[in-house]
Amino acid sequence: MLVIENLKKRLENFTLEIDKLVIESGDYFVILGLSGAGKTTLLEIIAGFRKPDSGRILLDGEDVTNKPINERKIVMCHGRFLFPHMSVEENIGYGIRDKRRRKERVREVAKMLGIEHLLGRMPETLSMGEQQRVALARALAVEPKVILLDEPLNSLDRLTHESLLMELRRVHEESGTTFVHVTHDFIEAISLASRMAILRDGKIEQCGSVEEILRRPKNEFVARFVGVKNLLRGKITNREGRSIFEGGISLTLDGEESDEALVGIRPEDILIISSNNCRFGGENVFDAKVLEVYPLTLSTVRVLLEVNGVELVAETIKSKAMRMGLRRGKTVRICVMSAIPIHKNRY
Repeated sequence: MLVIENLKKRLENFTLEIDKLVIESGDYFVILGLSGAGKTTLLEIIAGFRKPDSGRILLDGEDVTNKPINERKIVMCHGRFLFPHMSVEENIGYGIRDKRRRKERVREVAKMLGIEHLLGRMPETLSMGEQQRVALARALAVEPKVILLDEPLNSLDRLTHESLLMELRRVHEESGTTFVHVTHDFIEAISLASRMAILRDGKIEQCGSVEEILRRPKNEFVARFVGVKNLLRGKITNREGRSIFEGGISLTLDGEESDEALVGIRPEDILIISSNNCRFGGENVFDAKVLEVYPLTLSTVRVLLEVNGVELVAETIKSKAMRMGLRRGKTVRICVMSAIPIHKNRY
């Protein structure tokens, strides 16, 4: 278990402050944030490249805050930092002190990552994806308790990005090592993380499971960051034991009474239906006018809708949009499957 307590680091532009962050053993933990949020600084402190002004880092109960980098069983992984004068094999084996064990261990991790054919090559001859795989092999070779990954998929072409993403997931499962991965890419984060933290301006906005953050964002910043495209302001009242949101449209939801409510609706939670009936229930069904339809991916489309003067963003699969003849000006029925009350602190 990795525990960060009362950590503070003052930098020129901002201060990194982590009250408490707990990363369980074996987690694939993703720290998600915009550029300049403090993600890399936090990793550098955990790795030992920077010293905090205050606070401590515990690894399995041991305070490693002031331990030398090579003694803390935490390894930073980055393809840019391979030794240029060493072969791939020498890079991977660099941290292994036991010479008799070194060659065997290098072969083990090279096989795990499918890079045995690269062992005789020099780093300058490798693609960026190959460099990242070699860096990961070098990190795994010393059998650390924690591997730190600083935007490992950044600047890769789409095919290499997808391939290495699947590789990271597989290697994590096979190795059982704790991974701490920082990124600004939300899709990357939810594809890999077992748990995640949202970092903003040096502070953690929310920490929890992927499902918890997606479905119960703590504030507007987190909601927008994790893809909640529809944010409605209004009030929540209680009527006959049910919570009703009024904000241009009326929604039945789970939430406490509030005169200044903020409610989020994810685009995928707006179901475009062909009748008055919604298989998720009879509530939150509306007539909507299609304002625009445009491709989102090769298989999905984004649909801009208007309900009682309120604009909503929905997403659906391309084949369904074609089958229903969705086009600008068409009137459709929609069902809002889930609406999320959001706290508005720190935004």
